[in-house]
Amino acid sequence: MLSLPEAQEEVLHKIRLLGPEKVALVQARGRVLAENVVADRDNPPYDNSAMDGYAVRFEDVRAASPDAPAALEIIEEIAAGSIGRRALGPGQASRIMTGAPLPERADTVVPIEDARSTSTRVKILVAGEKGDHVRPRGDDIEAGAVVLTAGTCCDVGEIGLLAALQRSSIAVRKRPTVAILSTGDELVDIDDPLPPGKIVNSNSYALAELCHAHGAVPLIYPIIRDSKAEIRRAIEDVSHADFILSSGGVSVGDYDFVKEVLEEMDARFLFWRVAMKPGKPLLFCTLGDRPYFGLPGNPVSSIMSFLQFVRPAIRKASGFPADDLLLPQSAGVAGNRMVNGGDRPNYLRAHLELVDGQLRATTRPGQGSHMLTSMLGANGVVLLDAGQVIEEGDAVELQIIPPFYT
Repeated sequence: MLSLPEAQEEVLHKIRLLGPEKVALVQARGRVLAENVVADRDNPPYDNSAMDGYAVRFEDVRAASPDAPAALEIIEEIAAGSIGRRALGPGQASRIMTGAPLPERADTVVPIEDARSTSTRVKILVAGEKGDHVRPRGDDIEAGAVVLTAGTCCDVGEIGLLAALQRSSIAVRKRPTVAILSTGDELVDIDDPLPPGKIVNSNSYALAELCHAHGAVPLIYPIIRDSKAEIRRAIEDVSHADFILSSGGVSVGDYDFVKEVLEEMDARFLFWRVAMKPGKPLLFCTLGDRPYFGLPGNPVSSIMSFLQFVRPAIRKASGFPADDLLLPQSAGVAGNRMVNGGDRPNYLRAHLELVDGQLRATTRPGQGSHMLTSMLGANGVVLLDAGQVIEEGDAVELQIIPPFYT
């Protein structure tokens, strides 16, 4: 058996970066840029006012004070979206609104609260400094500057910046398509009757949602029965997908045919089992150039295996940097007693919350690999080595499940 880090390295070594595609800006959040973005203009495109107030020449107001205000003539009003028609002369000011371009020869803005005015005259009570409350042209972005580099993930800030540069579409890395196969004679779909001895196929839906949450496009295939011919036909049908996931059929039972079928299809096996709980019976191979993940059938094992292996593969294929592929790790403190009586590392589902500046991890009740309730409210994982016992308040090693909410 490989350790989890060894198995993750094997997986990531086989994942290739997907090509670029153009998407509308409104669809770019969470996508990784496939091009550098160069500004073709200054931002702001002109000197403009950061306040509602009066555009002035500093030399006219440098000596102003409440006891000896500088009296100026108001020659026009400049609203945001309009341009001043008159250059300032000595002893003149323009009433100006936030965001409006400064008129010619103005170099300073005096806020409304530092002035007293009539319709035609204004008294400046505070001089301030030259250039106060002026946003200079190019203060944020200068034309010709590389403002975003390929490999950057688009979030709210990046979207806003691209909009400011009038980039209505942008080149990003493609999202991998992930075919999801669930195998087993015992499975029924969510709308079907549930006869004795059968269980509902929850894996396909949980795995599809994980794909959505972590940047892939899921393709759900109908339930596959425990038949070598049916399994092979399903795998061939989804060979166009970037990744193939199957859940179930990879252990050592009499009806676990997936591994046998893959062998017959000349798959190149990288590993079959991983030293982790839950998730030991995990198969990873390549079919031609297609990565294939044979996930365990138990629901929680399947989810945890996805987070540890499929999520990093999705992120690498999508263009995320090498140091941002695995689940984020952090130190924390235990909110309850935790025991790993087994012979391999245990990954306990936990709820993380910030308490006095520290992440406090409380494990969910019922940690069996079949117990979906252990995932309710779970936003993190506590890592326990074989035989390790943790008391409440002890330091623990954590993995954080994005998106992270407390």
